[in-house]
Amino acid sequence: MPSALHHLVESATDTYTVVAEYPRPGDIRPSVWEVNGPGGQRWFGKCHAGAKLHRREVTAYEKWTVALGADRAPELVSADTQTRTVLVTAVPGRGLDSLRLPVEQERAAYEQAGELLARFHTAAADESMPEVTEEAWDETITRLLGRTGRNVPEHDLAMVRTLAGEAPPRLPPVSQHGDYMPKNWMWDETEQRLRVIDFERAELRPAAYRDLSRLRYRILCNRPDLNAAFHHGYGRPLTEEEQIACRTYGALDALDCLDWGIRQRDIGLVDEAHTMLENLRLETGKCVWGGWRA
Repeated sequence: MPSALHHLVESATDTYTVVAEYPRPGDIRPSVWEVNGPGGQRWFGKCHAGAKLHRREVTAYEKWTVALGADRAPELVSADTQTRTVLVTAVPGRGLDSLRLPVEQERAAYEQAGELLARFHTAAADESMPEVTEEAWDETITRLLGRTGRNVPEHDLAMVRTLAGEAPPRLPPVSQHGDYMPKNWMWDETEQRLRVIDFERAELRPAAYRDLSRLRYRILCNRPDLNAAFHHGYGRPLTEEEQIACRTYGALDALDCLDWGIRQRDIGLVDEAHTMLENLRLETGKCVWGGWRA
């Protein structure tokens, strides 16, 4: 465990044991370390790769996770801005992506996931973010296409150009999780209770930006039963404007993830990006012999 994390843990306790290291794919995502304290405490320590990720995670724990309800997310034990380290409490359960649950239990987990996300999205109701102009949107698309062109097939680039040709509808910002996927949902089979972890990508964005679009095109498109359970928990289906925004944001996210996964040799992320692109093709009905017709 890095010395910076040792110092952070020592600010909370004099006696502790480093239990395990959990490496994460890629060269720029540091490992996460599990630590046990003297009184049966169980913590996780993390060194963030950049100041932005650190600021996001600390902000989420200090301001937003309370909206999830008691015992639904880790609690921040300590943080250090200079070394970009955090120490948080552990929560019961295992990542839902690692479990093979009976169908009814899986649906219950997705319903709780929808309910918790709806709560989280209300946490920053009084906060605002700058609106994105058409010029800024065009610049974003140009930069993304330029950066990913070498690693992504032309038919995928063409599809993204078409779907992102116009800026998405303007939707209100919410406190979004940023990577609201089953790997970050801890399911306790004994309690039948879901908890949410990993807030380093939490920020003010429209709900469709990542939270709704990523889940929609990686999983829910292919599982109508889980889609129904999730939105029952969320409290409503997507509006027409949110569906349009999900397609636009989802196309950009898929392209970005595919490029990043290839460069960082993250095969799992590459597969998820391909799933998103394929589901976007199927939903829009414009796939022709593996290519894209505008």
